[in-house]
Amino acid sequence: MIKFFRKIRQNMIKENRTSKYLLYAIGEIILVVIGILIALQINNWKQQQLEQQFEKKVLKEILIDTEEDIIEMDSAFFYLKESQRSAELIIDAFHKNFSYNDSLDVHFALALDTWSLSPNTTAFDAAKTEGLYLIKNDSIRKMVAKINGYFFDYVRVLESRWHDYNTIVVLPYILPLFDNYNFKSMKPTHYESLKNDTVYIGILQTLIATRTRYMDWLEERYNVLVELNRIINLELK
Repeated sequence: MIKFFRKIRQNMIKENRTSKYLLYAIGEIILVVIGILIALQINNWKQQQLEQQFEKKVLKEILIDTEEDIIEMDSAFFYLKESQRSAELIIDAFHKNFSYNDSLDVHFALALDTWSLSPNTTAFDAAKTEGLYLIKNDSIRKMVAKINGYFFDYVRVLESRWHDYNTIVVLPYILPLFDNYNFKSMKPTHYESLKNDTVYIGILQTLIATRTRYMDWLEERYNVLVELNRIINLELK
């Protein structure tokens, strides 16, 4: 094709047909420009296709992560509420001056339970590395960043404070008050003395308040997570 156009140009130059040669040259330039534009358009289209495929892949992976996250947080709420109920039951038993019953042992243990959120952020990390901008839906992009950024960071702060309180205050004071300790049962050494132990009762009240604040933030994150799951499902459809 190039040889064909070159031959036409040479013939026009030999025949001294300058005006026609100029028109031809302009036409050839236009054809080249059109060819470049078409090539760029095809390249852009291919790039858009790749980005759409990547976005769809990331959204599917985020959807899986959110579903796993929701299941884990449902479990967290269940166990945290059980711990709250046990702590409140012990305080109520002390307040009503109930006699010791070994059925309380499980509640002594549950009242001290802690929880640490372990969400799967693999898809979020991948999207963050490649660029969250590839997720075109603004709502999805903002919620993903919020769930794994702002909410998650503050939950981690609360967990850190909770862990420090347990390590520095709770366990050193409480463990000596019990004959044995495990995750399922704790038997008090002197139940009657324990009923009047204001420090022990104060610790239980602090744990209740700490868990309440923790669950409030988990619930905030959970609600956004459920909404994100709904929107991604709609987007993929």
